[in-house]
Amino acid sequence: MHQIEKVSELLLACIQRGGSIWIIGNGGSASTADHFEVDLSFVRLNNVNQEIRAKSLCSNSSLITAIGNDLGFEYIFSHQIRRQAKPGDICFAISASGNSPNLIRAFEACDKKSVHKIALLGFDGGSLLIAANIAVLIPTRDGMYGPVEDVHLSICHYLASTLKHDVFGER
Repeated sequence: MHQIEKVSELLLACIQRGGSIWIIGNGGSASTADHFEVDLSFVRLNNVNQEIRAKSLCSNSSLITAIGNDLGFEYIFSHQIRRQAKPGDICFAISASGNSPNLIRAFEACDKKSVHKIALLGFDGGSLLIAANIAVLIPTRDGMYGPVEDVHLSICHYLASTLKHDVFGER
């Protein structure tokens, strides 16, 4: 089965059991994380009986800067995962390089909390390629951020559309 289909199935299972999806990334990938949260929030549309718990951990600048200042930038996501995530939740990392210390630490925190780890990656996948339970790799030359980020956003759009169909039978 294709990796994107596996991601879709894991997201759907998490949603159906009432789990949370925690989305993380840096730079342009943080923007994609925020965008993916918005798209997931609209999967339910008018169906008030279905809650999708999705949250970008990139969007609270006060919390991020407090953690960065007091603990170190490498802890901005792992601190939030430790505080909020529950076993069976999903941490959805978006990264071109797969080597950012804050993403690696977040996945380490996930291991301690039995949180599933999904990664959208570029270049050669970096450390997260091995650390993820499921990884989708867009293999490119190092430094090709724009094309990788474009494909990652397209994958997120595809996943949100697929979930809308799978959850509600809508197109």
